Amino acid sequence: MKKDSDNLRDVAKYTTAAFQMVAVIVIGVLAGIWMDDCFATKPIITVIASLLSVAAGIYLFIKDVIKK
Repeated sequence: MKKDSDNLRDVAKYTTAAFQMVAVIVIGVLAGIWMDDCFATKPIITVIASLLSVAAGIYLFIKDVIKK
């Protein structure tokens, strides 16, 4: 049976990885919206930045979960 401290460590690991993934996605989407406003290319850069940030977020999540 696992100790309580081991369970808390696991929860903290996954929670941190999930928040990091969400932060990367939100930053990517906001950067895409900002760049669309600057370059007047309304949905194009936002869609590309969103897809790239989702891929980066998933990559970081998997990397962090495997590493720890």
